[in-house]
Amino acid sequence: MSTHDDQHDQHDQHGNTGDTSMRAETGTDTGVLLEAGAVLPPGTHRGEDADALTVRAYAHPVLEGRTVVRLVPETLGEAEDLALDFLGLHRTALHSGLGQVRRETLGFPAWPLVHDPANGHHALALVKDVERYSRMAKSRAGAAKEGFEALGERLGRSVPHFLPTFYEEAGRAFLRHENTTYAATFFGKAREAERVHSLAVDEERQRAVFLEFAFAGALTVKALKDHVGDLTRRLSPEAAWRQYRQLVVERCGAGMPPYAALPQDARRLIKGAGLDRVTEETALLAELIASPAVVRAPASFWTAYRATLVVLAHERPAVRARLLEFVPTGLGRGAAAERQWLDLLAESGAEALLTAPEATPDVDAGGWLSRWAAHLQGGWRGKRRTPLTYALVERMAARLVAEGRPVDLDRAGTAWHTRMDLDLADLCLSLGVPLTDPHPDPEPNAYGRRRGLGLDEWLDGTDEDRRDLAALAADPRFAPLLRAEIGFGRWNHRHTGFVAGHPVLRGVLGDWLDEQADALTRAAGLPGAESALNHLRRFRSVAADVNPAAVDRVRRHDLTRHLARTLRAGIVDELGWPALDEAMRRLGPAPRIRHGQPYVIQEAWPALIVAHRDKAVVVGPDGILLEHELRVPGAADDWSSRAFRYVDGDLLVAWWESGGARAYWTSRPGHVFEPVMHRSLFWQHQAVDASVPLPAGGRTTGARPLHAGDTQVPESHQIIGDGVGHWRRRVTSTGSSWIEYDAATGATGRASLPGHFAAAVRDDSPLRLADCHLLPLQPGLEGTPLGTDGTVVGHWVRADGDHLTAGTPGGGTVSLLDRGGVVPVGALRLPGGATPVLGVLGGGLGLYEDGTAPADGAFGSVHRGPGGGRYAAGTPSCRRCRSGTRCGPATKRAPRRCATAPTRRPPPSSTNSRRSTWSTAPPPAASAPTNSAPRTPWSCAPGRPPPSPAPCPASPTRRCARASPPSPVSHFNCACPHGSSPIRNRPTHRPPGLSGRLATCTRTSLPNTAATPCC
Repeated sequence: MSTHDDQHDQHDQHGNTGDTSMRAETGTDTGVLLEAGAVLPPGTHRGEDADALTVRAYAHPVLEGRTVVRLVPETLGEAEDLALDFLGLHRTALHSGLGQVRRETLGFPAWPLVHDPANGHHALALVKDVERYSRMAKSRAGAAKEGFEALGERLGRSVPHFLPTFYEEAGRAFLRHENTTYAATFFGKAREAERVHSLAVDEERQRAVFLEFAFAGALTVKALKDHVGDLTRRLSPEAAWRQYRQLVVERCGAGMPPYAALPQDARRLIKGAGLDRVTEETALLAELIASPAVVRAPASFWTAYRATLVVLAHERPAVRARLLEFVPTGLGRGAAAERQWLDLLAESGAEALLTAPEATPDVDAGGWLSRWAAHLQGGWRGKRRTPLTYALVERMAARLVAEGRPVDLDRAGTAWHTRMDLDLADLCLSLGVPLTDPHPDPEPNAYGRRRGLGLDEWLDGTDEDRRDLAALAADPRFAPLLRAEIGFGRWNHRHTGFVAGHPVLRGVLGDWLDEQADALTRAAGLPGAESALNHLRRFRSVAADVNPAAVDRVRRHDLTRHLARTLRAGIVDELGWPALDEAMRRLGPAPRIRHGQPYVIQEAWPALIVAHRDKAVVVGPDGILLEHELRVPGAADDWSSRAFRYVDGDLLVAWWESGGARAYWTSRPGHVFEPVMHRSLFWQHQAVDASVPLPAGGRTTGARPLHAGDTQVPESHQIIGDGVGHWRRRVTSTGSSWIEYDAATGATGRASLPGHFAAAVRDDSPLRLADCHLLPLQPGLEGTPLGTDGTVVGHWVRADGDHLTAGTPGGGTVSLLDRGGVVPVGALRLPGGATPVLGVLGGGLGLYEDGTAPADGAFGSVHRGPGGGRYAAGTPSCRRCRSGTRCGPATKRAPRRCATAPTRRPPPSSTNSRRSTWSTAPPPAASAPTNSAPRTPWSCAPGRPPPSPAPCPASPTRRCARASPPSPVSHFNCACPHGSSPIRNRPTHRPPGLSGRLATCTRTSLPNTAATPCC
């Protein structure tokens, strides 16, 4: 039988359900238990929302010797008897008092069976159709709506007095699937049927239905206003007002805020009943103001009832304290809203509770200020100055100091931006009002973003009511944040002169300039020095005036030490993957496309799949494994990328076409099928999470294995393995863990760790599971520069206090300070014996000094994507992998000569980013001879005859002029017709201004190092 639940529970003045006396005695809210479906002992709950549970026994002639027992609420008992009687079951026994359950009102078809049993068969005949359309309401809401409407037309021709309960039941079908629009439509049809057919209305049942749909958000303002008119027509004026008042109070107590037209509707009913407006409105407001939903009341509500609230607050002192417990979010955040609410607090006497010099337990002045500041500074419009609040805080200062409870002025802040009013914070600090500690770490995240103080909005504001921020700058907790905001903030540069001339911010800027000068001298390599100089650049117009000593330190600083340490640490371009270079040569330039990425890079560990719209190449550690011309039709979607899977020598090619996936295997390119695969695979143009080939064939991605020829592609997970077992990472709301799984079937097991990871666990030093990687060693990876124990490759990462420690299977460990989102991977062995720390930073890699902060110990960085950045040329259009366990092997690159090096043309977007200003020589090899004699600068100019026939040491085919006097550092500036790189003999981009294949390279050789040819 189909009935609906009555959500009309009794509410106390605070909006809580249940019996307050029982809650006080037992500590349990019995109303909540009833709402959850509990059966309580008889007499436990004394509210009207409880019903007695009955036991009813039924018999049927066909069921001889058998009894059907039903547990039914007492209110629905008669309807249950009639419904079962329609099926031939007659009641044989009835027992009441079994317990208490939640009261339910009669719905459809229970209400027709009880009130018109003679025509009950009309309602029962529609039960199966109602249930069918209720199931359709989730996936085919439009068809379900049309079906319910057709049933309503049939029902209206025979028994129109059944229509209200039928339409309400149809509305509940959509409410179960959170379709409030259609639910509100059918609720309106039910009320329209009552008016059109002049049906008798059960006021209690209708009030319960109104609350039910109001609680679900399916009661429109139009329905409420129509209900006011219906009450006026059906009931006496005084009864209509009582009924309306009870409805709006219970609606608000259940969590729905007062609607905008409530004051006008209430006053019309009060006037019609001939009652005293002030008396009735104060009684209504006394109940509404105690409800939590009044916080979201619209501005018109507070405007209409402002005078009444003042009267009520003077009559009932508890209302004054209640006004300080919340902030009206529906009032707005502008200056007018600030004035309106503060004036109301002052007129009602609530402000006196805030400004009283002695603290009282019933009023928390600091808590109110925290909530009020969060309200004023919240929203998307940004921060503004609030002079009325500043004046109130000055009057509250003695009270706030007496309470001694810190005030949180940044409660509305986000993860990367504070919402604190700087003027209000400075005022509080100057008055001695305690404030909560700010976010302690102003370090940037992996993309360089910092959590700013909002100085840009403070500078953009008007000078009116602007404070000098002296107290804020003097506070040891906020001073570092203010310095970081001055130097790294996103405020407009047009304010530079204002900051330099400000009496307080000028000193803050001077301290920041000292910090950057220290960072420059402290930097280990060129990246740190370059970063410090870039930060200083924005203040070059005022720095000498603000802090001449810091500027002088920067000017006198010698960058030779940074250059030398960067060169000796090595560069990523010393490592290469010759097979990948060959794959990119065979792949050729990407065709021009309108949308998406030109290249697709997807993993097939230990191989890599590189492709564009016309061709795909699978490259292994030592050579090309597969080369295939794509057979994708022209109707394929241009917005999504191609998806690939490489399994046992066969390549799956998939694309998106006409709203669905299409695919084929290269072993059978003519057989195109519709694969079962997740849509997200077509948006992963750079997928690097590794899958693992299985010894018995197939490839596992954390679920069941994928075999060549399969039409279903399993979902991908982050996985690890040690050659014996396999694990996949499970992420829950409480954290993540590695769980065992059977690679042959995909079945999961317990949570555990591989032996390599378990040995790294320490007390109070957890592993960062998302940054840990472990895979079995594959042929061709034995020489990985990150090290291996001969069985596995990978690394673990552990949080050791303020450091991150990484360990590799070979037993080595490295660490970096946990700053800026840099995660260490391991020690990278480079030619010449250098072993910098390889770290992952957002969208790229970096080389760092072991044990240092990433900002100070950086030696170079590589960006993923076309071109490697300033410190590496990279493979064109290839995304560098995180470690040797990712895209493929990293092997030592053999030196090339200009005469044989192929020319690489970079994408136009990265041409200007390649500069020769940091071009340097390689670090000294272990066997390099010591050169104690000073070297002589050489200079070469293409197109100009040299003044001397002496050969150029950078190229035996060029004639160069020797410059004097001798210098301990030699510079070779040579024009190379083949575009060779000044760094590790790597092909580089053409500098701007040079035509054809001509590129300028600069070689710097340091003392005690062996000179090497430029080209």
